[in-house]
Parts: sequence; C-alpha cells; structure tokens
Amino acid sequence: MKQEYYYKEYLLLNKTPRQFLERRLTNIFGINSRAIEALELVCKEMSAEKGFKRDDGQDYYNHCIDVANTLISFDIRNEDAIVAALLHDIIEDVEGYSEKFIAKLFGENVAHLVSLVTKKPGLDYKKEEVIMDYLNAISEDPYAAAIKTADRMHNMTTLQEKTFEARHRKALETERYYMPFFKFCRKKYPRYENLFYQARTQIYPLIHEIKSFYAEILRLRGELEKYEKPVEQMPESPKEEKYSDGLPE
Repeated sequence: MKQEYYYKEYLLLNKTPRQFLERRLTNIFGINSRAIEALELVCKEMSAEKGFKRDDGQDYYNHCIDVANTLISFDIRNEDAIVAALLHDIIEDVEGYSEKFIAKLFGENVAHLVSLVTKKPGLDYKKEEVIMDYLNAISEDPYAAAIKTADRMHNMTTLQEKTFEARHRKALETERYYMPFFKFCRKKYPRYENLFYQARTQIYPLIHEIKSFYAEILRLRGELEKYEKPVEQMPESPKEEKYSDGLPE
C-alpha cells in the first residue's frame, strides 16, 4: 500500500517529461542553474506554437527533454553536458542561434558540445565520408558522444509516424554507422558504458523489426504486381451476343 501511494504521488507530481526534468535539474543543479535556464529557453524557442513539432504533433522540445533525461538516468550529471543536451538541435533548427551566441549565453564548453553534434549546412550527410567524419569528431568527446547516443535512441523509438520507407532508411543508417559508433564509444569511455550498451541492446531489435517488416512489404507488393495488369493491357471485353429463347420480344 505504501509503495502504491508513493507511485500515485509520483504520477501526480510529474505529469509531463518537462516537469519531471525540471524537478531533477532543480535537485541536482539548483533552481537558478544554467540547466534550468536552458530548459526554459528550449521550451520557448522549440514549441509547437512556433512551428516546431515532432511527427506526432507534440512540441519538439520534448525530444530535447528526453535526451537530457536519458543522460541523467545514466548518471551523467555534468551541467555543461545536460545544457548541451537540451540545446543540441537549436543551432541547426532555430534561426539566429550560433555557436558564438550559445557561448555568450552558456559558456564556450556548452557551445563546443552543441557545435559537435550539429550537422553543418552544405554537407550531404547521406554520403559515407561525411557522416563518418561527423561521428568521428563526436566520438572525441565523451559528453558529445553521450548526447548523440541519447538522441539516436529517442529518434529510433519514435518512428511510428514516419513512412515505411523513412523508417527503413533510418534503420539502415543506424545499423551501418551508429551501431559501430556505440560499440566504439563503449570501449573508449567505460565510465558511460551502460549508456552505449543500452543503446545497442535497445536499438538492435528495432532495426531487425523494421527491416523484416519492410522486406515483407516488398514481398507483398511483388505478389500484387503479378496479378495486377495496366488498364491498357487488359483484353477487350467480348462483344455481347444475343441468344434467342424462342419468346417474342
């Protein structure tokens, strides 16, 4: 009964991920911390009201909150890392924000972390050499690596609103580049190995499921094509013949 009471109280106090994170940040860093300021900033700038939505229609800032919550759950309590996790998409997506501006607001270290995980304009990240350079640079910093890992974990678990093709592309990209990235970072940063290990064990079944499902879709499409013929290739309908039944018309 006592445990049930505390669980209900927990649900009452933490109605949203934002409230949950705000309580955690206050307990760890203090009510007037940079982490609280970063949370307020990202919720202001990346809300649905300003046009920033996830595919399911939710405020985009919930993704950033999830990334920060994941880091804290894996015992990453460095404030620069948590602030950067909250702001990891702001340079890439919100006009007017730059590495220099982030440095002015939250310090050079935070700005550097955000810059590392930010995809640069003008580069094609579908090219192998580009994405490899991107991930290699991130892997040089443990906090940047942790942020990118938590980011990919959340992205892979929120693909429900994507098309089958988009899910398949994301799965293939993750399998080819990110799974080796997680393995490398787990060896390089053993103090955070639980995060990188969790990423691999959580994401691998999702990749397998998406690939299997997509293969079945292709198989079914192929089966349908065997029985469907273009209209122009359909044989002409035979002319209707009149048969006499011996009765007057």
